[in-house]
Amino acid sequence: MMTSCTDTQQIERYLHRQLSTGERLLFEARMLTNGTLRANVRAQQRVYELVRLYQRKQVLQQAEAIHRQLFTDPVHADFQQSIHQLFH
Repeated sequence: MMTSCTDTQQIERYLHRQLSTGERLLFEARMLTNGTLRANVRAQQRVYELVRLYQRKQVLQQAEAIHRQLFTDPVHADFQQSIHQLFH
């Protein structure tokens, strides 16, 4: 069964906590009685989790690249010495 555009919008608003209290209660009641809607909400939550994990991984890789560059590139020798003096 396809998800309607309205359902997709409501799922987004629900997951981003943008529904009013009444809208949220009605949506949660619909999820209780509609297994497809409930599955679609879970799927969208999983997508958000995967996106967050991917973003975290990207940031860590960028930080590691910067660290490698700062502490191995001879161009940054003065910086390297300054940091080493702080901790030794």
